[in-house]
Amino acid sequence: MLRRDLPSRVYQVASGGIWKFHRWFGALTSKPYAFRARPWELKSTESVDVLDGVGSNIRIDAVGTEVRRILPRLNEEVNEEWISDKTRFSYDGLKRQRLTVPMVRIRAGESNEQLIGIDWYKARAVLVNKLVAAIRQANQSVAGPGQTFEAHAIIGPYADAESMAALRRIFYAMFPEGTAFVHVQEHAHTAMPPTDFRYAYCANTTLAGLEQADVILLVGTNPRLEAPLLNTRLRKAVIFGNAKVGLIGCHADLTYNREHVVHLGIGPAALQRIAQGRHTFCSTLAKARRPAVVVSQRAFQRNDGAAVFRCIETLVDRLPQLLPIDGSWNGLNVLHTAANTVGALDLGFDHTLKGNRWIDQYQAQRAGDLPWARAKLLYLLGADDVDGLEELPDACYVVYQGHHGDYGASIADLILPGAAYTEKNGTFVNTEGRVQHTARAFLPPGQAKTDTEILDELLVGLDRAAHFFDATQDMQFLAPHLSVQYGLQKPDIVRDSRNSRVHLGGAAAERARSLPLSPMPFGPTVENFYMTDPITRASATMAKCVRVARYNNFEESNS
Repeated sequence: MLRRDLPSRVYQVASGGIWKFHRWFGALTSKPYAFRARPWELKSTESVDVLDGVGSNIRIDAVGTEVRRILPRLNEEVNEEWISDKTRFSYDGLKRQRLTVPMVRIRAGESNEQLIGIDWYKARAVLVNKLVAAIRQANQSVAGPGQTFEAHAIIGPYADAESMAALRRIFYAMFPEGTAFVHVQEHAHTAMPPTDFRYAYCANTTLAGLEQADVILLVGTNPRLEAPLLNTRLRKAVIFGNAKVGLIGCHADLTYNREHVVHLGIGPAALQRIAQGRHTFCSTLAKARRPAVVVSQRAFQRNDGAAVFRCIETLVDRLPQLLPIDGSWNGLNVLHTAANTVGALDLGFDHTLKGNRWIDQYQAQRAGDLPWARAKLLYLLGADDVDGLEELPDACYVVYQGHHGDYGASIADLILPGAAYTEKNGTFVNTEGRVQHTARAFLPPGQAKTDTEILDELLVGLDRAAHFFDATQDMQFLAPHLSVQYGLQKPDIVRDSRNSRVHLGGAAAERARSLPLSPMPFGPTVENFYMTDPITRASATMAKCVRVARYNNFEESNS
């Protein structure tokens, strides 16, 4: 029996890295789900979350074609029994601002233009005609001097590996060499981290392994906002393992005991001093048996991203217990915020294809050219948060393939409605390199199709039926390990035979040694945790969370 004084007792509950207090009695209910459906009416589908780089295992409960709730699914290696608040409550954004029919932009004048809904037959005909014209223009630019042509494709953060392989095949098979470029939205323009070795761009310690670390160095990252479930692992290492945490970057409340967290600096200069052994935190790292370094991918998207990687490489050389020779520990971790950046890098989207953020204002000023001056065709595969799109030339034809009417759709000349992660079967690779698969809970709305279906029909329309291929087989050919469900490929560390030095990259990493560090501090990695993608930006629940967080989290209102 419950004692009468139990209401005065409290206990702690962890949810998405945020610890709250609740009373012993009373049910914990979900307000967005309350009175929306009966349990026996729900159809449950086991799937994977794609709103961050962790890849939390989830259960999608739906009635018809509407998600009624999302619950965590037990997986001790990934998310245990937790999911973040964004994963749990942003599902209402899946039914708002959706693209349901193909649309083409009609221009009747300089100020008179509108998007007109069409059927798939007309949309495919329009796209094929544009691609055929672009291919002809690309061949002319290769043959004739003075001709300039570039066709670009940008892969968004939530594209599955099958559609990535299909788009890659289309662009490199159709356009002459040197005229087609496929980019990954979240891959740095500095080509860092290099993709020569898989352990250079993955979280090698694994999510569960981070609990065993005794000293943790965070570089340019805020794991509480970038990956809340990874942050809970670090918090457990602090609470139960008495781990020490060093933070380089913006001040942040990581929910750890402040006695265990040391703020080492706000810029890469502090990282350089640690790598060279000239910082007071070096003694703490030297005493560690299982040190771990967590670097945000955002740190490599700076203009001095290559120099930041050079510091990480120097630290690996100076700290042998970070990657010991016996292979008992691997403390090098790159934290990706996108759901499938690791999968894209596994398939071969690396710096030799320039990387999306290579085309930015800084590089344009150095080159004396506009970022997209030679672009005649731009294909956006679920890519919305892209730098420099306002500089697109008028002659560039923009195709957007995605599921929400966000920024990418607003500038598109042709819109192809795709499927969200709850409406398709796809392969995703999380930040630690674990292969997982989403499952279709229901069909896409309206005339929307999955990404692979759209791209396969495009190949047929381009008279490539003889070379018709299966996107899954093409993906497995490029990266065979992606065919293993929940597979986690153990990295094979490559060392120098003379001095056992760990190789983290090829020629690009060698060239990075001479690049200078910028005095600019590391900026915030996530400006708004509750709105980071088209789904959360369309969510009314996330909008309420933004409003509550802005005025209730110890911030004074001006009103």
